[in-house]
Amino acid sequence: MWPPLLPLLIVISVLAATVSSEKLGGPESAEDNDLCDCMEYWQCILNKGSPRGMCPMSNKFCCFMPRTSRHHIKPLSLLTILPPARRRKTCGTKGHDNNKEGVAEMSEWPWHSAILEKEEDLYVCGASLLDERWLVTAAHCVDDYVSLGDRLHTVLKVRLGEYDVSSTSEPVGHEEIDVDDVIIHPQFDNATLVSDIALLRLRTPAKKQVNINAVCMPKHDHDDAFMGKRCYVTGWGRMNETSEHSVVLKEIPVPLWERESCDAALRTQFGPNYRIPDTALCAGAEGRDACDGDGGGPLVCEKGGFWYQVGIVSFGIGCGRKNIPGVYTRVSAFETWIIQSISRFERR
Repeated sequence: MWPPLLPLLIVISVLAATVSSEKLGGPESAEDNDLCDCMEYWQCILNKGSPRGMCPMSNKFCCFMPRTSRHHIKPLSLLTILPPARRRKTCGTKGHDNNKEGVAEMSEWPWHSAILEKEEDLYVCGASLLDERWLVTAAHCVDDYVSLGDRLHTVLKVRLGEYDVSSTSEPVGHEEIDVDDVIIHPQFDNATLVSDIALLRLRTPAKKQVNINAVCMPKHDHDDAFMGKRCYVTGWGRMNETSEHSVVLKEIPVPLWERESCDAALRTQFGPNYRIPDTALCAGAEGRDACDGDGGGPLVCEKGGFWYQVGIVSFGIGCGRKNIPGVYTRVSAFETWIIQSISRFERR
């Protein structure tokens, strides 16, 4: 079991890989008598190899693996949790970046999840995995489902580890789990989208694997630490106001805005007295923004090698317009509410 919202030290057993092996170098050209095999980057890493650039005429990586382990690739198993004394931070660890602008790599953002209506696999919104049982999303995404009560699990599910929604033959499969409960923030206002945050509880625990892992939560009022840092919004939404929805998970680099600049920009849309709530923040730039279909998904920023969910996609004026930022729920403002809500539920 994953302790709620606590980082774990995990041991990942290596992934099954049927690799069409192309020997690119023997002992004379590889260090320490290693052999170079062509395989996906994530296959190389999980099999304890060392990727050394691209293979010729291929988008696969040249992976140097010790001769002793090359023929002993074990199948992927569940993650083994070590005793508390040996735990360290493992939330917010992202996968390999393919350096393709606007397009994420498989397993790159392992906390990003999809909320679906079960009957027709209808996409509802994005969400982020906080621990084995809980996800965070925007309240406006799931407010209409609260009235279902005990029938909620018959209607809503979460798909974890998804990447390409058009494919069912991805190397690492996704996991689908029914939604057991929804907790809407008590101050959520559907008209103004103030306190636009909700928690989802899974009916059964998620299983950690290479494409499923938790995002880190920022501490209360620590958002200034992320100004100027690398920040991304991810989702299957549109790239712009006229494009189709993305079938593979997209990633958009977005800058965070200072509050004064955000207020000034939004006053051009909402009137001279508008002020963004303390529970929200602004991010984005011309051509770089969340868009239709990204609601509920994460805005994450990197700090110290780990990724923290700074925001939740809430609303915007179009998307990617000049001098008009997107508006996000400020996750750090709800740190206490998140922890207390989960604690109260689990004690019931």
